Amino acid sequence: MTHSVGAHAVQARDYIPLPDGTAAMQFLHTYGTGNELYSRGHKVSDDFDLSSNINVLLPVYYSTLFGMPAVYEAIIPFGRASASGDAVAAVDAQYKRSSGLADPSFLVGFWPIHDEASKTWFGVSGWVTAPLGEYDGDNIVNLGRNQWAFKAQVGLVKGFGDFRAEVIPSVEFYSRNNDLGGNGGTLKRKPLYAVETHFSYDVNPSLLVSLDAFHFRGGATEVSGVTWDRRLDSTSVQLTSRFALAPNQFLHVQYLQDVRVKEGPKIDNRFSVQFTHAF
Repeated sequence: MTHSVGAHAVQARDYIPLPDGTAAMQFLHTYGTGNELYSRGHKVSDDFDLSSNINVLLPVYYSTLFGMPAVYEAIIPFGRASASGDAVAAVDAQYKRSSGLADPSFLVGFWPIHDEASKTWFGVSGWVTAPLGEYDGDNIVNLGRNQWAFKAQVGLVKGFGDFRAEVIPSVEFYSRNNDLGGNGGTLKRKPLYAVETHFSYDVNPSLLVSLDAFHFRGGATEVSGVTWDRRLDSTSVQLTSRFALAPNQFLHVQYLQDVRVKEGPKIDNRFSVQFTHAF
């Protein structure tokens, strides 16, 4: 099965809108490693060495839509990923690596509730991911999925003093992949459900810290008409620090680790750095 490489796109407090007319350019770099491979909830190898270096450009613009705050964003990932180790020793080297463009996404969101006085925000967003990333049906690692994806997401943020609590559920749907392997097999993927939480605190005006958690469930696949028991069920935790370098410049530093994986590789360490410049 192909393992595609991606990155979480929502940061702590992303579901708090910025003023109308604000634009920002963000650059994210993520480095991740993992060496355990799971299938149906059981570890099948501790020598599956997955490594990824992913960069993401994220231009964003805030406006109004029907009198509500709105956001428009593009997510453009690129980089490289590879796998090695005994678990994939029988696979030719050319099928164990991928580099170039990953699947870009485009987001439109708005806030029906945006109450600064009570520190309450509720946002709705829609994502479209285009199958433009590097993909080879024979690869075990790909930067792209060769599938369109459509995600609906909502975010609820509640503030208490300098503390913010966020709950962000989503569901993602996929088109069919008609190029799976050398025999031209087809792959159907069931919807993937996710929920993430962010608990952030302003240590001072220049420093924010956050404890983040992500849970994914679903996404079982059907290959050429045969149903596979390949449902994802994974949980990750992340620590975030955000530094204000200037009134319009911010730096996120993050560390993520999978704590539970049912299907696929387990990420042991993922380090991310994101720079944001607002205009």
